[in-house]
Parts: sequence; structure tokens; C-alpha cells
Amino acid sequence: RAYLSGLNIVGLQRRGFSRTDIHDLRRAYRLLFAAEGTLMERLEDVSQEFSQHPIVQEIVAFIRQGGKRSLCTPKNSPEIAA
Repeated sequence: RAYLSGLNIVGLQRRGFSRTDIHDLRRAYRLLFAAEGTLMERLEDVSQEFSQHPIVQEIVAFIRQGGKRSLCTPKNSPEIAA
């Protein structure tokens, strides 16, 4: 099965993301895939904490939109039904 192994930092740098944006994305990633709570609870926490960050809000909107396929998660993360 596929799993997330982290953010593509090199790719983000090549695309011109600032250090601050990369740091914020890394924090949002860690919060989204933490062990505590449900995905929707963590998603709401990330949405509130990064309410002024358009890149993180784009990720939040993508996850909220859902779809026919399940969400890929980190290998050491519990199964998340999305």
C-alpha cells in the first residue's frame, strides 16, 4: 500500500516556497497526521491555527472535499477513514 513519507522539501524549494511557508507546511503536516483525535478534529485544528495561510487552507479544502479514494497517510499513522 502507498503511504506518505513526508513533504518534498527539495521540490518546494525548487518551486520557490519560502522557508517560512515550508516551516508552516511541515507543522501543518505533523498536526494533520498526529496520533490524537480524529482526522476531522485535527483538520479543524489546522484550519483554525493556519487560518491566514493560503497554502495550508488549500490543503484543508482538498481534504474536506473528499472523493472516491481514501486519503494516503504516513506509514506509522493509524488508519484514517476519509
